[in-house]
Amino acid sequence: VVALPLEVPEVPTTRVQIIHNSPSPTVDIYANGEILVDDLTFRSATPFQDIPADVEIDIAIAPGNSTSVADAIATFNNVVFESTKTYVVTANGIVGNTNTPFTLVINDAAKESATDATKVDIAVLHGAPGAPAVDVDAFLVGNLISDLSYGDYTDYLAIDPAVYFLNVRAAGNPAIVATFRADLSGLAGGAATVFASGILGGTPGFGLFAALPDGRVVA
Repeated sequence: VVALPLEVPEVPTTRVQIIHNSPSPTVDIYANGEILVDDLTFRSATPFQDIPADVEIDIAIAPGNSTSVADAIATFNNVVFESTKTYVVTANGIVGNTNTPFTLVINDAAKESATDATKVDIAVLHGAPGAPAVDVDAFLVGNLISDLSYGDYTDYLAIDPAVYFLNVRAAGNPAIVATFRADLSGLAGGAATVFASGILGGTPGFGLFAALPDGRVVA
């Protein structure tokens, strides 16, 4: 008798990056009860990684150094990531705040590289709790983003790899709230998620950060 090799069905996967943009605490992330990410700190990110797709996943968020999923402070049940899409999942909001509660903000059209190898593709998330909708202008370039509301991502913008000075304004208001230097000069062919973070006029302070596909976060 010849034993035939057992055919194991291929499990579909998709690519997911996780960004921690909730001011506190450091968190552990569980998927269906198993640890997925350990000790993810505020304003840090994972690299894009393969996770099972086209199945329901219960995602639980627990404080860092948790001992099991039973320590979870927030749970999101029956999340399905489609095998035909790429995702950035951002933990956002403030734990215990009813106006801007802790949540997961999902971009299901994420990119790991630019469509044009001479450009940088960026998507922007307004993730600063309590801040109004914003416009973002680039010095000597002009308006990049208009009327971006809290919790929303932009579509990807293809821009030249260069150093930019970004002026953030309340939507429709000419007064500049803050200016940030963004060095994208070495990212030709790459992609990034730029996320507004922190509390405008409070602690932690408001800022713009960029999560790169390899998990690096640059200010």
